[in-house]
Amino acid sequence: MNALLRSGFVFEYAPNALVVGLGPFAAAASRRGDTLACYAPDFFGDEPCPWLHPASWRVTTRRELLAALGDPPAPPVAVRWSAPDADAYDQAFHTVMAAIARGELTKAVPVILERGRASVAGAPLLHRLLTRVLEVPPASLVYGVWDGDHGMVGASPEFLFRRLDGARIDTAAIAGTAPPHGAEALLTDPKELAEHQSVVDDLIDVLARYGHVTVGVRDVLTLPHITHLRTPLSVGCDHPPDFAQVARAMHPTAALGVAPRRAGLALLRALDRGVERGRFGAPFGIEWPDGQAACLVAIRNVQWRGHDVALGVGGGVIAQSTLNAEWEELRMKRDAVKDMLGL
Repeated sequence: MNALLRSGFVFEYAPNALVVGLGPFAAAASRRGDTLACYAPDFFGDEPCPWLHPASWRVTTRRELLAALGDPPAPPVAVRWSAPDADAYDQAFHTVMAAIARGELTKAVPVILERGRASVAGAPLLHRLLTRVLEVPPASLVYGVWDGDHGMVGASPEFLFRRLDGARIDTAAIAGTAPPHGAEALLTDPKELAEHQSVVDDLIDVLARYGHVTVGVRDVLTLPHITHLRTPLSVGCDHPPDFAQVARAMHPTAALGVAPRRAGLALLRALDRGVERGRFGAPFGIEWPDGQAACLVAIRNVQWRGHDVALGVGGGVIAQSTLNAEWEELRMKRDAVKDMLGL
């Protein structure tokens, strides 16, 4: 069996520039300063050893990695999906709307997981996911981590942050969603603009602790099956920040968390009971020995353990939201991931 399919990670830090790490991993609570490491906590940061130090690593391209994976094993992968719990989402939606009506929140992002049973497990499943995800358009960046019978693979359109040197952190607010044909309407839709602005305001509030924040021009990020509003932001840091400190300070942004943060994190945990989201929506990144770093938001992915697979999605609920529209947005997001991964 290909050694990469036993234990490893992949992270696309720039279009068609990937880091591939091979296990076994040395997991630790903090990063060793002498080597590249992968940062892979769960969403709520409860994982005691989020840093994974690979036995070896290399930089490669999508084409080179596809060639290294070799021919796909047989048989092909099929997944028998079970419908997500609509009643549970209904309850979560109305819990958020009640908190908004009381003035406690302006936004929260309930998450659902659609679960399924794959026809194959182990290396054949991972091989299918990797070969599919390496063919997605470069607007989304490939990532994943796996070890033995469990793992996660996806392609995220959203960086949590990038640090090219000690003096600057780059990020972007990505929130507000429409199908591809609705790209122009996004720029004038009051509900989507309000949801997007809450993410921008949240990021400005967090980044201001590191230095002066510059906000770029809002535009539309167009992906194969979905579009989002996007606003770039950067901050010139007064002092070089620690990777994990920045990740913990920024995560979760209002794009996948709550606003305001302090008032809503307890509610977010309460909404998550029974969901078992794992790494869905968590920060996922790498730091090089020289301190350069990149960190994605782990969305547009599937997680698996043995034959059991889970596909997570979330949508921002604000005062203008309606239950039916939010439920339809979640379906659209799930369908986009299934199509991307051939599931």
